[in-house]
Amino acid sequence: MTPSSSTTSGREGEVDAGGERPTTAPRWPEITIALTAVALTGSVLLLANAIELRLELPGLTPRSWPTFLGALGLGLSLILLVTALVKAPRPNTDNEATTRPGWIKLLLAVAATIAFIVVWPLTAFVVAAPVFVSAVTAIGGGRGIRALIIYPVVMTGALYAMFNLLLRVPL
Repeated sequence: MTPSSSTTSGREGEVDAGGERPTTAPRWPEITIALTAVALTGSVLLLANAIELRLELPGLTPRSWPTFLGALGLGLSLILLVTALVKAPRPNTDNEATTRPGWIKLLLAVAATIAFIVVWPLTAFVVAAPVFVSAVTAIGGGRGIRALIIYPVVMTGALYAMFNLLLRVPL
Protein backbone atom coordinates (compact mmCIF):
# COMPACT_ATOMS: atom_id res chain seq x y z
CA MET A 1 0.00 0.00 0.00
CA THR A 2 1.49 3.31 -1.06
CA PRO A 3 0.88 6.38 1.04
CA SER A 4 -1.29 9.07 -0.46
CA SER A 5 -0.30 12.71 -0.63
CA SER A 6 -2.82 13.50 2.09
CA THR A 7 -0.99 11.39 4.66
CA THR A 8 2.66 12.07 3.84
CA SER A 9 4.80 15.01 3.06
CA GLY A 10 7.62 15.10 0.56
CA ARG A 11 8.07 12.72 -2.33
CA GLU A 12 6.42 9.35 -2.38
CA GLY A 13 8.56 6.70 -0.74
CA GLU A 14 10.85 9.26 0.93
CA VAL A 15 11.90 8.42 4.48
CA ASP A 16 13.33 10.59 7.24
CA ALA A 17 16.54 9.98 9.20
CA GLY A 18 14.74 7.60 11.57
CA GLY A 19 13.62 5.38 8.67
CA GLU A 20 9.98 6.44 8.93
CA ARG A 21 7.79 8.23 6.44
CA PRO A 22 6.99 11.73 7.67
CA THR A 23 3.29 12.22 8.33
CA THR A 24 1.20 15.35 8.12
CA ALA A 25 -1.20 16.66 10.68
CA PRO A 26 -4.85 15.87 9.98
CA ARG A 27 -6.89 18.77 8.61
CA TRP A 28 -10.09 18.12 10.56
CA PRO A 29 -8.96 19.87 13.79
CA GLU A 30 -8.10 23.07 11.91
CA ILE A 31 -11.38 22.96 9.98
CA THR A 32 -13.38 22.24 13.14
CA ILE A 33 -11.74 25.12 15.01
CA ALA A 34 -12.35 27.47 12.08
CA LEU A 35 -16.03 26.45 11.81
CA THR A 36 -16.46 26.92 15.55
CA ALA A 37 -14.87 30.37 15.34
CA VAL A 38 -17.19 31.30 12.44
CA ALA A 39 -20.24 30.16 14.42
CA LEU A 40 -19.23 31.96 17.62
CA THR A 41 -18.22 35.24 15.99
CA GLY A 42 -21.30 35.14 13.77
CA SER A 43 -23.36 34.79 16.94
CA VAL A 44 -21.56 37.77 18.47
CA LEU A 45 -22.38 39.82 15.37
CA LEU A 46 -26.05 38.81 15.47
CA LEU A 47 -26.32 39.51 19.20
CA ALA A 48 -24.58 42.87 18.78
CA ASN A 49 -27.10 43.91 16.15
CA ALA A 50 -29.90 42.90 18.52
CA ILE A 51 -28.83 45.43 21.16
CA GLU A 52 -31.71 47.86 21.62
CA LEU A 53 -30.92 51.53 21.45
CA ARG A 54 -33.07 53.99 23.34
CA LEU A 55 -32.15 56.78 20.95
CA GLU A 56 -30.77 56.47 17.44
CA LEU A 57 -27.80 58.79 17.62
CA PRO A 58 -25.23 59.40 14.92
CA GLY A 59 -21.70 58.21 15.66
CA LEU A 60 -20.75 55.64 18.24
CA THR A 61 -23.55 53.86 20.06
CA PRO A 62 -23.59 51.00 22.57
CA ARG A 63 -23.98 48.71 19.56
CA SER A 64 -20.89 50.00 17.68
CA TRP A 65 -18.05 48.31 19.52
CA PRO A 66 -19.66 44.82 19.82
CA THR A 67 -20.65 45.02 16.14
CA PHE A 68 -17.10 45.96 15.14
CA LEU A 69 -15.60 43.13 17.20
CA GLY A 70 -18.12 40.61 15.85
CA ALA A 71 -17.51 41.66 12.24
CA LEU A 72 -13.73 41.62 12.71
CA GLY A 73 -13.87 38.21 14.38
CA LEU A 74 -16.13 36.83 11.66
CA GLY A 75 -13.81 38.12 8.94
CA LEU A 76 -10.75 36.61 10.61
CA SER A 77 -12.62 33.35 11.22
CA LEU A 78 -13.57 33.12 7.55
CA ILE A 79 -9.92 33.70 6.58
CA LEU A 80 -8.97 30.93 9.01
CA LEU A 81 -11.55 28.61 7.45
CA VAL A 82 -10.44 29.31 3.89
CA THR A 83 -6.81 28.79 4.91
CA ALA A 84 -7.65 25.49 6.60
CA LEU A 85 -9.49 24.28 3.50
CA VAL A 86 -7.04 25.48 0.84
CA LYS A 87 -3.49 25.24 2.17
CA ALA A 88 -1.48 22.05 2.05
CA PRO A 89 -1.33 20.09 5.30
CA ARG A 90 1.74 20.86 7.36
CA PRO A 91 4.18 18.20 8.51
CA ASN A 92 3.26 16.62 11.83
CA THR A 93 6.63 17.07 13.52
CA ASP A 94 5.98 19.37 16.47
CA ASN A 95 2.61 18.17 17.76
CA GLU A 96 2.74 16.37 21.06
CA ALA A 97 0.33 13.57 21.81
CA THR A 98 -2.50 14.35 24.18
CA THR A 99 -2.04 13.05 27.69
CA ARG A 100 -4.34 12.31 30.58
CA PRO A 101 -2.85 15.12 32.74
CA GLY A 102 -3.36 17.54 29.84
CA TRP A 103 -7.05 16.63 29.56
CA ILE A 104 -7.44 16.96 33.33
CA LYS A 105 -5.87 20.45 33.25
CA LEU A 106 -8.18 21.44 30.40
CA LEU A 107 -11.28 20.22 32.25
CA LEU A 108 -10.17 21.96 35.45
CA ALA A 109 -9.66 25.24 33.55
CA VAL A 110 -13.12 24.94 32.00
CA ALA A 111 -14.63 24.18 35.43
CA ALA A 112 -12.84 27.20 36.91
CA THR A 113 -14.18 29.39 34.11
CA ILE A 114 -17.74 28.16 34.68
CA ALA A 115 -17.35 28.72 38.43
CA PHE A 116 -16.09 32.26 37.77
CA ILE A 117 -19.09 33.02 35.55
CA VAL A 118 -21.45 31.76 38.27
CA VAL A 119 -19.69 33.43 41.22
CA TRP A 120 -19.02 36.85 39.65
CA PRO A 121 -22.64 38.12 39.84
CA LEU A 122 -23.00 36.75 43.38
CA THR A 123 -19.92 38.51 44.77
CA ALA A 124 -18.09 41.18 42.83
CA PHE A 125 -15.48 41.29 40.09
CA VAL A 126 -12.72 42.34 42.48
CA VAL A 127 -13.44 39.29 44.63
CA ALA A 128 -14.00 36.65 41.95
CA ALA A 129 -11.34 37.67 39.40
CA PRO A 130 -8.19 37.24 41.52
CA VAL A 131 -9.39 33.86 42.72
CA PHE A 132 -10.11 32.80 39.13
CA VAL A 133 -6.76 34.05 37.77
CA SER A 134 -4.92 32.38 40.65
CA ALA A 135 -6.76 29.10 40.07
CA VAL A 136 -6.07 29.05 36.32
CA THR A 137 -2.42 29.99 36.95
CA ALA A 138 -2.09 27.12 39.45
CA ILE A 139 -3.76 24.70 37.02
CA GLY A 140 -1.30 25.79 34.33
CA GLY A 141 1.66 25.11 36.59
CA GLY A 142 2.27 28.50 38.18
CA ARG A 143 3.82 28.36 41.63
CA GLY A 144 5.05 30.90 44.13
CA ILE A 145 3.75 34.08 45.68
CA ARG A 146 4.36 36.20 42.59
CA ALA A 147 2.37 33.92 40.25
CA LEU A 148 -0.46 33.01 42.60
CA ILE A 149 -1.02 36.23 44.58
CA ILE A 150 0.70 39.29 43.14
CA TYR A 151 -0.07 38.63 39.46
CA PRO A 152 -3.82 37.98 40.00
CA VAL A 153 -4.22 41.07 42.20
CA VAL A 154 -2.34 43.34 39.77
CA MET A 155 -4.26 41.89 36.80
CA THR A 156 -7.60 42.43 38.54
CA GLY A 157 -6.62 45.96 39.53
CA ALA A 158 -5.59 46.78 35.95
CA LEU A 159 -8.84 45.40 34.49
CA TYR A 160 -10.93 47.17 37.12
CA ALA A 161 -9.14 50.47 36.51
CA MET A 162 -9.45 50.15 32.75
CA PHE A 163 -13.14 49.32 32.71
CA ASN A 164 -14.53 51.18 35.73
CA LEU A 165 -12.33 54.27 35.77
CA LEU A 166 -11.29 54.83 32.16
CA LEU A 167 -14.14 53.37 30.11
CA ARG A 168 -16.83 53.85 32.76
CA VAL A 169 -18.15 50.33 32.21
CA PRO A 170 -19.28 48.80 35.51
CA LEU A 171 -17.98 45.33 36.26
